Amino acid sequence: MNDPSTSSQLYDAMAMRWALPKALMGGTLAMRAAGTRYLPRHPAENSAIYAERASRSVLRNHFRRTVTKLVGRIFAEPLIISEDMPDELVAILRNIDLVGRGLNVFARDWFEDAMVSGLSHVLVDFPAAAGGQSLAEERENGARPYAVHVRADQLIAAQWDSRGGDKVLTQIRVREKALRYHGFEEVEEEQIRVIEPDHWRLYRQDKKGVWQEAEAGENTLGRIPLVTLYTARTGFLQAEPPLEDLAFLNLEHYQIRSDQRNALNVASFPILAASGYNPEIDGPIEVGPNKVLTTSESEGKYYYVESSGAALEAGAKELDALEKAMLLFGLQFETPKERETATGRALDAADALSPLSAMAMNLEDSLNAMLSLFAGWLEMPFIGSIGVSTKSGAAQNSERDLDFLLEARRLGDVSGEELIREAKTRGLLSDSLQVNVAAD
Repeated sequence: MNDPSTSSQLYDAMAMRWALPKALMGGTLAMRAAGTRYLPRHPAENSAIYAERASRSVLRNHFRRTVTKLVGRIFAEPLIISEDMPDELVAILRNIDLVGRGLNVFARDWFEDAMVSGLSHVLVDFPAAAGGQSLAEERENGARPYAVHVRADQLIAAQWDSRGGDKVLTQIRVREKALRYHGFEEVEEEQIRVIEPDHWRLYRQDKKGVWQEAEAGENTLGRIPLVTLYTARTGFLQAEPPLEDLAFLNLEHYQIRSDQRNALNVASFPILAASGYNPEIDGPIEVGPNKVLTTSESEGKYYYVESSGAALEAGAKELDALEKAMLLFGLQFETPKERETATGRALDAADALSPLSAMAMNLEDSLNAMLSLFAGWLEMPFIGSIGVSTKSGAAQNSERDLDFLLEARRLGDVSGEELIREAKTRGLLSDSLQVNVAAD
């Protein structure tokens, strides 16, 4: 019998690359839980010493901080709902997932998962018809479509056909967690949802661990209502984590900092050493007030062995270099590099921010694809749109950008028309604003 929980080779290849970014998003506790996978055990380091070192290791989470900052740039301003959108769709967007999340909060979580994994999905679903009611009857009784966030690690397999150059989904399998109650006990059970253009099935494991079909129903939309948001697309339903290099830098920082912390702990305690000491003659060593240390050898002596600190200093320099590298990696998405001329600074600002701009445009396209599925479920014309604010992403209103442009204009490096165009690109001027540009 086929196992619906079997993941595809494409999923497995991507999941290997998601593991580290997702662990970093989980913070110190997730990195500790990963054990030797991300904090290797040194040769000759026994399990007790390793466990003590691991328990003291703390992650400085540059990765999660960068993700949060970049996502915050996109959602610095609320998403824009067009004025011609029907009231019925606007009402849906206020509680888009039927659990109280509005469009902005839902879209932010969707985009954050895509930023970590490279892609993320939304399934636009409709409550299963009860008692033989038709879709129209269900809508009359208040039922309406809703969005389900399908994280990258939940879509374990997909099948599709190529039709006229387009990829059309024929089946998806989604891994879900269901919380069930047995008296006062909570039990989390895994289930697999299989969706095809004309029907869906839900599988759960029986007591013997065999997957059995538990529920099934008709997919009245006639297609698989899945929308995929990409931030680093490599193919259809394929992507790579856009911040993967930063994740490895943060892992290196975590490992070196663990070693540095352990070395500092050892170096902080001088070791008492002795020469010419004979335990059988001189007896046990006692250290403390009013104690005298003697040896049976005339040339014997006691002394403390201390670290010179050279290794600690080298480790500190390495950590500092890594922190600067991580900062620069994040800045390439959001701030320009310094150049000698104002023109160079202004142009480089657009280049540095272009990856985030592309992600913002992909988000806007995906949101409108999701909106069209809502309209499809409601059997209404697709009217209206969702927009990402021009002050988000690369077009963040920035005094620094304005200074660059004004300096470039003063030096004559850009024309008046170029100044206005660049200002509009960065959201410093509205596209609808009429501006008189002096002739050069």
